[in-house]
Amino acid sequence: MNFKVLLAGAVAIVFSFSPGFGQITNNPKVEEQSVPYVKIRRVELTDQQTIIHFQFVEKKAVQVQPRNLPFPIPRKQQQQFQQPNAGAIWLDPETRLYKPGEIDIKFKFIKADNIPTSGSKEIMPGDTVNFVAYFERLDPGIEVFDFYEGRSTGGSQSWNFYGIHIKNPLKKEAKAPQAAAKVEKPVKKPVQPAPKPKVEVKQEPAEEPVAVEQPKSGLEKMKAGKMAIGETISLPNVYFETSKVDLLPESYEELNTLVDLLKESESMKIRVEGHTDNVGDFDKNLDLSRKRAESVRSYLIEKGIAADRIEAKGYGGTRPLAKGTSEVERSKNRRVEFVVTQM
Repeated sequence: MNFKVLLAGAVAIVFSFSPGFGQITNNPKVEEQSVPYVKIRRVELTDQQTIIHFQFVEKKAVQVQPRNLPFPIPRKQQQQFQQPNAGAIWLDPETRLYKPGEIDIKFKFIKADNIPTSGSKEIMPGDTVNFVAYFERLDPGIEVFDFYEGRSTGGSQSWNFYGIHIKNPLKKEAKAPQAAAKVEKPVKKPVQPAPKPKVEVKQEPAEEPVAVEQPKSGLEKMKAGKMAIGETISLPNVYFETSKVDLLPESYEELNTLVDLLKESESMKIRVEGHTDNVGDFDKNLDLSRKRAESVRSYLIEKGIAADRIEAKGYGGTRPLAKGTSEVERSKNRRVEFVVTQM
């Protein structure tokens, strides 16, 4: 065998196993998605791109036979009882990837394979379509991201995936060579004195525990101080001017309760999270929710809480509590919460 060919093959093998060559996550965990019939099968990170492999499965036609007919239906007429009919799929070229809660950290769409981005592709009941979408490379260290195609309009259904977990660690810097370990001389251990005999002390029986009623609301729970790391507490009485970030005076009582709690628990740190409904522009909702969370953070700081104890994140409409489209359902999604990050 030619030596150059052998050397080139060996180099290729070495690079294929190199940690920096790329990261592949098969069947990544997805926290939430807008439709059940599109799955993310693999996410691949190269030096320049984020490559997402999808599988679309169209529902099979279901034979619906009318009951109690004295005669069979001709084959040609049976087609009208089959659902669903042929459909179409496509991928919006305005789709982008986001770091959750960070409106300024997004990654643009580049191209797609086996699915159109202008026009559409016809699909029949039972069809399976495997397609691939290419985006700008996610920054190292972003190991959770959102795939956002847009809001569903005009009878079409957008494909949105929230909280996609992948392998994308930060690049490790080369470590400086360590100095030779020093050889320590053995140290003689002092002779331990013989243990003293144990003397049992009779204890009085403990008092019976008193049952404490669990608080029912976030505000009551804050006052009781019964929280744990990672727990989310809703602030239902924090209000803003419509489509603005200014706090209304009705918010002060609840926020002052939070101030008192933070002053009593000096080691506690929190993350304030803002949420909107999904009406309107996605980017503007993200920005609005972030600025509202920052308004709450600023209020707490003005009341004497150290800035390094409070984070602020905005998630727009990507973390809905209610899935409905009525005003009552949407109002539940317009909210402010805080998460305990340290106790």
